[in-house]
Amino acid sequence: MSAIAGVDLGARTVKVAADGGGVRALAAPAGGPSGALRAALSAVGGRGVICVAVPDNWLSGAAADAAVQEKVRHECAEQLRYAQVLWAGQLAAAAAYAAAARGPGRYLVCDIGATGIRAGVFSVSAGAVRVEAVHAEAGGGWRAFDGEVRAGLPQSPPLPATWSEQAANRDQHQAATVLDAALGGTESELATTVYRIPGPGGDIDLTAGMLIEGFAPTWERLEAAIATVRGTVPSDYVVLSGGLSWLPLAARAAGSAAGAAPLVAGPEAAARGALLFARGDAALVPPGERASVAVPVTRVRDGLLEEVSVPLSWTEPFAAFPGGPLILDREELLVSVAGLAKVARLRGLVPGPHLIGARPTWPGPGVLVIRPVVGDAPVHVIPLSELTAR
Repeated sequence: MSAIAGVDLGARTVKVAADGGGVRALAAPAGGPSGALRAALSAVGGRGVICVAVPDNWLSGAAADAAVQEKVRHECAEQLRYAQVLWAGQLAAAAAYAAAARGPGRYLVCDIGATGIRAGVFSVSAGAVRVEAVHAEAGGGWRAFDGEVRAGLPQSPPLPATWSEQAANRDQHQAATVLDAALGGTESELATTVYRIPGPGGDIDLTAGMLIEGFAPTWERLEAAIATVRGTVPSDYVVLSGGLSWLPLAARAAGSAAGAAPLVAGPEAAARGALLFARGDAALVPPGERASVAVPVTRVRDGLLEEVSVPLSWTEPFAAFPGGPLILDREELLVSVAGLAKVARLRGLVPGPHLIGARPTWPGPGVLVIRPVVGDAPVHVIPLSELTAR
């Protein structure tokens, strides 16, 4: 039985949204993104259509990020045997999820993840999601916040590892009231307990002052990310997602920077949005600068050599060449981009049969993937912007 699934490939957890079911969150194991994905997909039966929501910079066209994406794609398609693998940025997936409930419009999405802050603006109409701007700020996020809070505590008793899960299940309306009063407030208000966390060594009181001070670096980066992407056109909706979206300070910071109170979509937004892409209920709009890409080859026809141009599809993983995979024996590959002759430099190429495909990026012209058919020879992932003129 084939399955349809959306996966949010996060740094701290991998979340799987299955068609007809809820969202299952699994701790991301060691072994990198592909290892995390393999563990997550064991929770989904069948091998049908999957959309993987990844950090948006994976889809920006940078060589290193595109190489990680290609590794995950290979894991899904060639090893786990999924019939179709789709991609979306985590912010774009959250925008699709929010738009399914709120309708068309311009969405400003803020995400506070485990290791950083991201913001993006997306235009959504009839399920079509267009990427307008995306920006990431290094630092901040859950791990930085956790470290800052722990640094502000006495040495004992230690704060349990699950303290955020405990705090997230408390009365956030009451927590927001205390934190709002403490922002710019008196020492007494800053000393007010917001969350009391039971631990093996006794209860630990997290005060408003501790949380505000601990969140300050994340607040600063969230403001910077929103300022970079918001532009001059007001957004119709502001969306807050990510693992730290439960904290009232996060909504306060996002609303202050964006100029409107955010819809708190929560940590499951990207997985649920990815499921919409997998179902076909939403789709990313291709960037306008995506050009036709082809590889010229020679073939024998009626006993004569002729040159043909084999197009690289943006929707199929690899092109079908006459006579099977292309045999490469030089560290150069001639490629036609929008009718212009370009050269891809294949440093360290091991001669032999190779698969060749093009991968779309949002935004940008896309990347070229050259994968050996057999063996452990290197996979070349080259941004089309880095091809040189012939």
